[in-house]
Amino acid sequence: MTKKQAIEYIRSTYGVEEDYPWDDSDAFVFRHRVSKKWFCLFMDISASYLGIDDDHIITVINMKAPVSMREDLLREDGIYPAYHMSKQHWISLDLRKANKKMLEVLIDMSFKATAMKKDL
Repeated sequence: MTKKQAIEYIRSTYGVEEDYPWDDSDAFVFRHRVSKKWFCLFMDISASYLGIDDDHIITVINMKAPVSMREDLLREDGIYPAYHMSKQHWISLDLRKANKKMLEVLIDMSFKATAMKKDL
């Protein structure tokens, strides 16, 4: 799935737009409409930041995952402990390795994991 397709899935499914919280970065987040809590963070980083033996810039999506599923998710190709966020609660997905179904499931999971009652 491409970055553009992932963004379109989030827009059409959750009715939200990208938010750019940092003036000096192209990274952006998707937030819940009511609580404004993040459920996805898109950023371009060096693959080496994830422990990959490669210095190319890749797009990752950070998403929240239930702690009970974390170890199983980390066994999947392209899923890593979160870059720049709590590694206990968040994962980073290398977008190059994501298939459509996997990405949609992870986005939906993150949306639910970060939602407050007023967001649902």
